[in-house]
Amino acid sequence: MGEIIRVTFGTEREWERTRAQWAEGLSAIGAMFGDDEGLMRAKADCVYRVLRRIVEDVPAVKIVAKLPDDLPAEHVEFLTGAIREAALKGIEASMNHSVRVVMAAIYDLCTSKLRERPS
Repeated sequence: MGEIIRVTFGTEREWERTRAQWAEGLSAIGAMFGDDEGLMRAKADCVYRVLRRIVEDVPAVKIVAKLPDDLPAEHVEFLTGAIREAALKGIEASMNHSVRVVMAAIYDLCTSKLRERPS
């Protein structure tokens, strides 16, 4: 009795797993360059917080569109749904792009050495 048991479910579990993978990955890469393990783990934590904000802190989008007055109700409903779906797809594409760009540069951003670039 009196013990606290912490359990993470669903998305939170995935975030924690990802956070641990970044910490291990950055520590391993940093070790190859002589970077301090504590510093690399701190950088991994920073990456985790930045990427989590990109994914979870998407600002609300409000779309205002003037539809023709003579549209039947079912068409208004269809168009409203299509506009909402298009906006969500745009947000998803933008978010995915941001995460891919950050992840492609993660080792260059977080280690003391930049990887060799082909000329």
